[in-house]
Amino acid sequence: MTELFIPVPTGKAATAGQMPPSKRRKPDKAPATATATASATKAVSRSSTVESVSARNNGSTSTAPIYHKQSRKGRTSRLRTAKRNKALNGETRTVESGKASFSLDETNTNVVTYLPFNVAIIKDQEYLDFLEWLKNMGCPRTKLTLAEFSNTGRGMMATKDIKAGEVIVQVPERNLVTMKTLQSTYGARIARFGKKVNSHMIIALHIALLVQAPERSGWLPYLRMLPKKFDTMPVRYSPELLELLPQNAQVHVNKQKAKIEADYNITLDFLQSNADLLTRPLQYEEYEWAWLVVNTRCIYLDAKNQSAADNIALAPMLDFLNHTHDAKTEGAFCTKTKSYQIKTLLPYKKGEQVFINYGPHDNCFILVEYGFVTPNNPYNYVTVDNDFMQLSIPGESAAVKKDKLELLDMAGYHGDYVLHRNDVSFRLLAGMRLRLVNPFNKSSASTQLAIAQWHNVVNGELDQISPENERLVPIHIERLCDEILAQAKKNLGILARKKTTFAVMHLQQVWIEARDIILSIIDKIHRKEEL
Repeated sequence: MTELFIPVPTGKAATAGQMPPSKRRKPDKAPATATATASATKAVSRSSTVESVSARNNGSTSTAPIYHKQSRKGRTSRLRTAKRNKALNGETRTVESGKASFSLDETNTNVVTYLPFNVAIIKDQEYLDFLEWLKNMGCPRTKLTLAEFSNTGRGMMATKDIKAGEVIVQVPERNLVTMKTLQSTYGARIARFGKKVNSHMIIALHIALLVQAPERSGWLPYLRMLPKKFDTMPVRYSPELLELLPQNAQVHVNKQKAKIEADYNITLDFLQSNADLLTRPLQYEEYEWAWLVVNTRCIYLDAKNQSAADNIALAPMLDFLNHTHDAKTEGAFCTKTKSYQIKTLLPYKKGEQVFINYGPHDNCFILVEYGFVTPNNPYNYVTVDNDFMQLSIPGESAAVKKDKLELLDMAGYHGDYVLHRNDVSFRLLAGMRLRLVNPFNKSSASTQLAIAQWHNVVNGELDQISPENERLVPIHIERLCDEILAQAKKNLGILARKKTTFAVMHLQQVWIEARDIILSIIDKIHRKEEL
């Protein structure tokens, strides 16, 4: 077998070339824009010896995004209880209450409660070995330590007060796992392969191969800190749970699964002519795990002439930072220190959990990509594309419906219909106004006039097609809401009867949030407010 490793320096990292700053992910239907610039990950809970410490909540409310990928078990929700028994290295310990954490009431899945949390510093041998490994890799010391938070699971705790503008993590360039640092191992092999490969595919393969022979890689301490499994990732859900996801999330999961399978098949083709890299055949489960490690933990590096998908990196230590939508951070490559660094724009007190921000993403996106959800996420929305397509309009035949949908498509207003809290998207209003043009005969002068008026409304030149058309819009928007509300109540009922797991609680939160968004729109309609 060919030796696979990224050289482990005995001292500080050697000088390396400049690497551009991180690239932010594109916002996903956010109700408002947000700006930021870094990225990191989450860690999975695993048994460890802990030392209890007091903690206080970070009450900051400002928002900003970061660029990262991650997934971790037990991200936001915990069972409703003032005390929690934890099995740590074979011994049962009780974690006393501290400040507030998000939870779902196990007796009523329609109730969201806020409960105390506690934090315990992790001092297991795996983490101590990892810290020593970081030291040997030339990573600067930080004011952070890994801790177990009862409301989020593992995360990074401030060991000292941290000022706004202070760098919280630095990862030397040579310690980043990128296509550049892997060039000596895979560059010539990729060139001979001849087929298109991307950074995600190769880094995932590299991680999978390191796991096959961890002792020889030099990266064993880091590998031991990675999640053992990804049970909270929807791509790993059972078929029964997958069916309980919102439709748009199911589509997202299916695309993700197809991507993993396609990357795996190309990887197998690559390995046919590079069998010397293997110690044993690479199984799909091994590759899927490694692919998810990269997907949930990578950062994006801004590079000229490269797409984001071709310029990602794993950054040890940085990837233990957890996400919250109101964190404010910046991430960039520092040419002076030759390292990728994360700077916080908010202060933290000793004992607080330090966060980063992945960007303005709703909980369905976060759940599918990272395997968790966040409470009070301001970027949440409900997609109603399927409900809009299935909505029956009085007097609208199948042929007329087809004509209207073709017009919407030609005008760029077909699909992507969403509801935010107290807000109906302009695209949905535009689509509904055209659907409610009745009678509709493309060859008639009256229909052509109505279509022209619809275009003028879309372009902002008219306020409405007609008073009657405008009167009907909220009525049919409420019909859409009623359908989604019934689906939310049905799925919450099903979930309430299932065994309580993090995956179940995440789905409960998604549907509770969808229900609350729908109720806010119905209330707005009943109060006769403008949509």
